[in-house]
Amino acid sequence: MEHIKNSIVDYLMANSFMDKDVQLKDSDSLTQNGIIDSIGLLELIDYISETYSIEIPEDMLTPENFDSLQGITDLITKLAK
Repeated sequence: MEHIKNSIVDYLMANSFMDKDVQLKDSDSLTQNGIIDSIGLLELIDYISETYSIEIPEDMLTPENFDSLQGITDLITKLAK
């Protein structure tokens, strides 16, 4: 699970407004902290789908699943089984 989190953080550092010096906690809001916007969220969803070879059901496209590292990691772990 830690490698998933690291992969997402690396992606965010390379493709978002995330400052390279930010220490992101698992529960920090990506939108409220200005790390990702709506377009960035769509790109993140595409990245996750391609990287982990998973299809994300429409009913799982919720803020709870995509607004924090923990939510994203839990979603990927659940769908990659």
